Amino acid sequence: MSKRFVGIDVHKKLCVFTELDGVGNVIGKGSFRNEIVEVSDFANKLHGGVHLVLEPVLNYLWLLDQFEPYAGSVHVATPYKVRVIAESKCKTDSYDSRVLADLLRTNFLPESWVPPKELRSLRTTVRQRYHLVKTMVGFKNRVRYLLFTQGVHLRVSDISCVKAGEAISGLCLPDATRRSIVQCLETIEVLKGSIKELDDRLEEGSEGVVEIELLKTIPGIGQIWSVTIYAEVGDISRFSSRKAFASYTGLVPSVRCSGESCYRGGITRLGSKALRHALVEVAIRAIGEVPSLNRMYNRVLYRSNVQKARVAVARKLAVIIYAMLTKNEPFRLELA
Repeated sequence: MSKRFVGIDVHKKLCVFTELDGVGNVIGKGSFRNEIVEVSDFANKLHGGVHLVLEPVLNYLWLLDQFEPYAGSVHVATPYKVRVIAESKCKTDSYDSRVLADLLRTNFLPESWVPPKELRSLRTTVRQRYHLVKTMVGFKNRVRYLLFTQGVHLRVSDISCVKAGEAISGLCLPDATRRSIVQCLETIEVLKGSIKELDDRLEEGSEGVVEIELLKTIPGIGQIWSVTIYAEVGDISRFSSRKAFASYTGLVPSVRCSGESCYRGGITRLGSKALRHALVEVAIRAIGEVPSLNRMYNRVLYRSNVQKARVAVARKLAVIIYAMLTKNEPFRLELA
């Protein structure tokens, strides 16, 4: 059976595909809607000689699960490395799908790691918690803003705590403002319950995982951040070096060099937002508990600002985590 290479450009409503033979000739092209009926019809037409490639966008994991039982192999491209698509002057969906198929045919495809199904489930729960926490913080900031519009500044760390509630109830506020604050506080309580439920689920799903137990030895990290980092990182052996892992976190500075000029900008912010957030939060806690990280923080702070100092410590923590998981060792002060 002759090999066929199919590149799929995935969009929210439509998937565009191009099929090539072994020497690169186009033998088919078309599109199908990104919904279960048409995706199933397309999958049923596949066979063991077809090799698929798509980019990790939108619902690509679901598409991957639909195609894997029928195709010879399914591959996931690394988007920012497929530069030929981004830099091409001819940018169409059909062209993009053809380039993906051609990269797979010629073995030049930069592949992205696909997490196993068990880890996907844990990652989904972690990211749901991340978004709920962000939403809750937004409502807390809304309460503080509504109070600010009335000239009120409550000196409490948590605006939804009992002490803050008692103080707010004793204030003389316009009815519209008071109703808005009450609605925000009620929503915050609902979100707290949902987050607690996810915390319990994450604790149950992380029992007996060696990597999580190792991560918990880092001072100030706790259960939730350990699970978050593990879920977002997955198999540490897929990274060739500590620099590769640090780059994956998106906490490394961007560099643009050409000839004699070299520009260094802010961090790349590539990869998982939840992972970067977890590393920075852990760094804030570790600064007060690990002397070497505290010294590093103050060195950077002396010549820069708080945000950059925290990011520098978070990047150092990423290197430490790589060493811990690679060597299967708990946290040691020598690692820091």
